[in-house]
Amino acid sequence: MKKLLLCTLCAISPFAYSSTEAVYLHYDEVLDGATDYQKQIKLNIDLSGNTVIGKTETGALISGRVENTNSQYIGSGDKPRFQFEIHQGETRNWYFGQVNGKYWEGVWFGANGEKGDFSLYTDLLTKEVPQFENIIAYYADDVFQVGGNNTHNGLNSSFLIDSDNLEPHFTNQEYFDTSKGLFLQADVRHGNLPMSFYMDFEKPMGMKTFRLGSYNNGEGTRLRTFTFDIWKHGEWETVGSFEFAPIYAPSYQRQEFNLPRMVYADRIRISANATDDYTNGSKVLMWGLSFKR
Repeated sequence: MKKLLLCTLCAISPFAYSSTEAVYLHYDEVLDGATDYQKQIKLNIDLSGNTVIGKTETGALISGRVENTNSQYIGSGDKPRFQFEIHQGETRNWYFGQVNGKYWEGVWFGANGEKGDFSLYTDLLTKEVPQFENIIAYYADDVFQVGGNNTHNGLNSSFLIDSDNLEPHFTNQEYFDTSKGLFLQADVRHGNLPMSFYMDFEKPMGMKTFRLGSYNNGEGTRLRTFTFDIWKHGEWETVGSFEFAPIYAPSYQRQEFNLPRMVYADRIRISANATDDYTNGSKVLMWGLSFKR
């Protein structure tokens, strides 16, 4: 990618922002499987990965978790289950239930025997995240384009597809196709870090949880640290700095990361800042970017 081209395109990019969502939790005080909408609490809630966070209108804290679906380890089904609590000082209530589309419904219990049914309506789990069809442009720094060990895939229909369950792909046991989706590799030379790639979306997209992979051929994982930036008000803003955990060799593997907050942007940049590959002419390798709701 030519730096001049990138800078010109960046100058006309729209905006980015972050927010939590205000919703109403409706509840009753009779546990009979039907919410009678007798009372309500105004909440500001968000998701950090699978973690529910937020506050009520009166300042009580909200914390909890949404399960991954179809997990054999926890016995979950095709609809997400959740649990969270609302607590302020010594007062604490617990909420349990299941998500059906945008409806979160279940039962609640208080510390002194209180109980009832509740429901709330939110699109936290159905919000649109970046997919291939949302990409209008993809760029990589020139270092990935000089041939030899330095290479990257052109934009293809496998970009941003969440293709596996974070399990390692051992290259001594199976063939791993690096021609699909995002894949970049380059030799590290003095002064050529960070190495970056860029994506432009057709509109501001919500992003918080994402997955990115690297490779270890037995000489160290080819990614140690990286940053996630969004284009905001005419300049790059770093919204997350991450460390990629070492992976077993010889394998390709992705890992899951969470930004500190939900962000909305129409342009992103991910930059490799260090590698654990210790060979002469060490390498950086990134692959398999995808986003999760």
